[in-house]
Amino acid sequence: MFFLIRMAFWIGLILLILPIGLTSDGGRQVGAFEAFGAVQAAISDARGFCQRQPEACAVGGEMLSHITDKAQAGARWVYETIGAQKGEHSPALPEPAQQNAAQPAPHGLTPQDLSPAWSGEPAAPAAPAPGMPLPPRRPA
Repeated sequence: MFFLIRMAFWIGLILLILPIGLTSDGGRQVGAFEAFGAVQAAISDARGFCQRQPEACAVGGEMLSHITDKAQAGARWVYETIGAQKGEHSPALPEPAQQNAAQPAPHGLTPQDLSPAWSGEPAAPAAPAPGMPLPPRRPA
């Protein structure tokens, strides 16, 4: 991702230095310094936007704050999800060993639910319930 940002920066710098609008009919050529002056004028105009439109600026600030809060919540969720996948438990959740087996955790999982289902050893074949006939064996 950082590579793409660096590449965009360098390509933008090259495009800024190259002349814009080369025409064969003698049209106006825009140089790098003229383009830089136009960018400065646009930035100074954008700075005065909040003075001209205070309501729009206030709504934009609230939206930016809301988007920032959502981004932080999303990043926190991703961090906790990745930590849970690596085997680390979230600090907000109680450890399974500290919980009572009869009382479910606040998130609704019991310690048996939180323990891994497979320990790496082959499981013993389940015995049939008493009184249930077994199906006939197929030849190998």
